[in-house]
This record gives sequence, C-alpha cells and structure tokens, in this order.
Amino acid sequence: MKNEALQSRLFRRAFYLIELMVSMGILSILLLMMTAVLSKIQDSWNFSEARIGEFREARVAFDLLSKNLSQATMNTYLDLKVDKNNVPEGYEKTSELQFLTIPAKQITGTSNFQLTGQALFFQAPLGFSTRFRNLNNLFNGRGYFVGYGDDQLFRPSFVKSAPKYRFRLIEFRPPAEANEVFEDGMEERLADQRQKFTKWFNQSGGIGRFQDYLNPLAENIITLVVAPRDSLSEVGQKENDTYSEIAPGYQFNSNSDKASFDKYSQQVPPLVRVTMVAIDEAAAVRLADRSGATMPALVSDSLFQNTRDYQKDVLALDQSLNDQKIKHKIFSTLVMLRSAKWSTSSTQN
Repeated sequence: MKNEALQSRLFRRAFYLIELMVSMGILSILLLMMTAVLSKIQDSWNFSEARIGEFREARVAFDLLSKNLSQATMNTYLDLKVDKNNVPEGYEKTSELQFLTIPAKQITGTSNFQLTGQALFFQAPLGFSTRFRNLNNLFNGRGYFVGYGDDQLFRPSFVKSAPKYRFRLIEFRPPAEANEVFEDGMEERLADQRQKFTKWFNQSGGIGRFQDYLNPLAENIITLVVAPRDSLSEVGQKENDTYSEIAPGYQFNSNSDKASFDKYSQQVPPLVRVTMVAIDEAAAVRLADRSGATMPALVSDSLFQNTRDYQKDVLALDQSLNDQKIKHKIFSTLVMLRSAKWSTSSTQN
C-alpha cells in the first residue's frame, strides 16, 4: 500500500510527454521572435554605422576647411594715396595679403585635375612649417578646390595598381617658408602702385611647384560652393537670405580695383557660406567605370551663378542626384571670420 502511494506521488510530479512538447514549442517560438528582433536591431545598427562611416572622411575634411577658414585674416592699414604724378591725394586701405574666391577652372598651377566648382584662397596664421618649430603664428597660404582625376600624384611610387579616378577635395598647403604672397605684388608696391596678386595662389613665383603642395583631403566630393557675404546686420538680412551684396556671383577678390568694390576692398568678408556635396563610394565606382578619365557631368554649369538662387540651386542639384540614384550628402555652414574688421568706408582724405 505504501509503495503504491509513493509511486502515485512520483507519477504526479513528472511531466507528460505532450506537456514537454508544448513547452519546447512555446520556447522555440519565443527564441525565434527574440532572434528576429535582435536581427532587426543589428541591421539598424549596421545601417546607421554605414551611413556615418561612408561620409566620415567628408565630414572631417569639411570641419578642417571651416576651422582654417575661420582664421583667415588680412593686415589692412591706411597708406598714402598718390596720383600718376606721385602727388599725395589722400589715404587708402591696403594690405599685403589677399582673400580670393574664383571659379576653380581659373587655377593655372596644375594640369593633373579637371576642375569644377569654386576655389577658395586665403592667408591665416596656421603656423605650418617644415623647417621651423614652435612658431605657431607663422602665416600660411591655404587653398581649397575640387578636381577630378587619378591618384598618381598622391600615391607612393612603389604602388603599381591601376589609376583610381575620383572627385577629390584638394587642399593647397605650402609651408610658411614657401608662402609667396609677400613677393607677389612687390614690384608694384616699390613703384608706389596698387599691388597685383597673380602668383601666390598658383605658386608660380619660383618657390616650388603648385602640385608639390597639394594634399587630398577627401574623395568623392563633387563640388565646393563658397559665398562670401557681408554681415547680416549691415544689410538687414535674415540668416536664411542667401543673397550676397559683396559677391553676388560668388567671386570675391579683396584686392579688386573695381570702383564698385572700393568700399569693400582690402578686407576679409565677415561671413562665408561654405557648401560641399559628397557622394558615396558605390556611386563613385559606377561613375569611374562608366566615365574613366573623363569627368562625369554631375553639377550643371548653370548652377551656383547667383547667390540669390542659392537655395534653388541646392534643391536642383539634390533632385538631379536623386534622379540618378546617387546617394549623397550636402554639407553647409556659415563661417564667421574672427579677424574681420568690416568697414564700408573706402578712403580717408
């Protein structure tokens, strides 16, 4: 009798086979659901990482450009103004430095690239030198532009792979000892004439070659748009109003001798709108396979001709790239030049 009661209790503590099968089925379903959720989380994480990673190089280059640009400066001062008979007739603003934005195609110092977009050149106390150390305020010339071409200028000579054709954001980066801006225009200054800067931003003054000081900052940058502008308070504009009175066509030359520019000359602009467009590597590979050494026509020449149409041009470029199924990212910022001492008075008599 006792044995039967004991067996009965043991039997009641055990599970039926059907109960085990149901439990395992429920557990399997829960595991499958958890696996699906974790897989979606992992996919989302990988997608986010890929989105961040594919434009990381462009973001770093854009930040470096903006940082260096914010330090652009000019040593503006008042100098004696004389007429053609060398008779003093008053004072005028002048400087031995220059701030310049031009179409990139006007650069004459290199034939290694097919140039597109706009180019920016300026002077800043960046302290870069290959000969002198711990001189952090040495003046350096800096330039930025976009070019399409192969990578033979930048890769080591022992690398024998096929050329890699890409759009690239190029930095013009001569050391302080190769800065030609003080020599450029010296002949005119010695003759008491207005200096003409024509050499330093092409490195054509004899101190090295232009291409010797070029540094690729980022690949797959298809255009650079630079819009110098006067202060927002000066012309009563809102920040989202893109029209520039001092550079309506995006071009700005601080040394311009045009009468209409006289009150703005010999100064760095207080604000500069910088816009850069980057495409992903997959699109760049497709374009290189299709176009080879010929620059793909991604940015129409009709775009970015007038700062009043800036927003419309950005939207048009964005739509064009979307229509071509080219993944891209547009970087844009308004850089404040800290050394700007903006004044619209031209000459003191």
